[in-house]
Amino acid sequence: MHSETPPEKLQYPKLMAMKKRELQNHLNALLKKGEPRLVVNTMRDIVLRQKEELRRKRIHLTTSGRLWDEVIKPLQAERRALRGCLTYKADDEADPRVKAYRAYQVVLDELIRRLKALKQEGAFTPSTYAQAKNYPNHGLHWTDFVPIKIKLRITALFDDIPHKPKAKRKHPFERLVNEDIHARRKHKLIERTTKELLRASQDNALNPSDEAQARIATIRRALIRIEQLNPTEPVPTTWHGLY
Repeated sequence: MHSETPPEKLQYPKLMAMKKRELQNHLNALLKKGEPRLVVNTMRDIVLRQKEELRRKRIHLTTSGRLWDEVIKPLQAERRALRGCLTYKADDEADPRVKAYRAYQVVLDELIRRLKALKQEGAFTPSTYAQAKNYPNHGLHWTDFVPIKIKLRITALFDDIPHKPKAKRKHPFERLVNEDIHARRKHKLIERTTKELLRASQDNALNPSDEAQARIATIRRALIRIEQLNPTEPVPTTWHGLY
């Protein structure tokens, strides 16, 4: 039976459910019963490889899901804010304000649906999807996933809204994030950049050069820029995204 099925196609669901010690005991028992060692070793190798693949997939899905959440949550916050704006004269479709808000709502609703579907599929992270689609800014913010032509159409509708003195104007597609997401990403970026500065300083101590010193100065300036980020500003994954 084993010879008819390629090793990569073999499945051992019961063995996959076993812990490491249980698996070893089970394989030892098979050997004692007279199962050929080559067959047992093949089973072991297949199960261990599939366990590792499953572990990596779970890590990927967890990481990917968290990264998508950091894009989707600010989008949902914008959707909630827009819902609050629509409480006034929401049924007056002739009102330019209502017309603009309704159109913006359709864009946000569709984008939420699309980004949630991408998160569920788990094939991409925001940055890898943005790269595949040639979207700007590595897909750091939900606005990066909106085509320019749609942004221009919605912005034009908002520009048609008569401005009232002292009234706060609503601007679509603002690049804002939740403060908790900003703080978490900022902390990680500072840690990552500080480690890179330490490595650059060590390299320069071993092999001093103008190039190494210039890199150290650049990273130090990046750390200052990171500290100066506004609390609702998107934070890139690496300091290179600041430039």
